[in-house]
Amino acid sequence: MHIMTIMALANLIPLAILWGLGVYTLILLIKALKIYINKNS
Repeated sequence: MHIMTIMALANLIPLAILWGLGVYTLILLIKALKIYINKNS
């Protein structure tokens, strides 16, 4: 492993975590919205 590769991975890991959390939050919001619409209709 080269130092540059390790540094690149170290920079990508937080981005991957943030991206994963963003997608997870989006899915939860969509599910909550569907439940909300079903209750009101």
